[in-house]
Amino acid sequence: MAESMRKPEYSGNPEDLAALERLETLEGFDQFFDGEAVEESNVDAAVTGEVMQQQVEKLLERMTELLSFSVDQRVETARMATQLIDNQRQLIATQQILIRLMERSIDLTRHISSIEEKLPVLFELPRTVESIRQRLVQVEGIEVE
Repeated sequence: MAESMRKPEYSGNPEDLAALERLETLEGFDQFFDGEAVEESNVDAAVTGEVMQQQVEKLLERMTELLSFSVDQRVETARMATQLIDNQRQLIATQQILIRLMERSIDLTRHISSIEEKLPVLFELPRTVESIRQRLVQVEGIEVE
């Protein structure tokens, strides 16, 4: 039998008899307070229900805050993504402008190179003209000033 349900046996000792009477009195004591235990249980359940309700409200409030924070984060992320896309478009436009400028720079460099190639001939032109003038004077005998 379970320990709480087991009744001690009387061995003939007067001390055992007194202990047995106290134990039987205690068993009645449990039955007497069973009704109050149910009432206390109901009170405990009501208090526990209120505590649970408060915890649920706190949890819902916290969940609402987290959802709000999550939505704010998503809105901010979307705004940053839009800004990033705009920045990338501006970067591409700037790169295209730089490419055009480089192409024009290359064209100018080619033009300058062709001019530089012709410069020695231009620098020799006054000597060539002087040489032709001297020949003309020799051949024709006419001096031009």
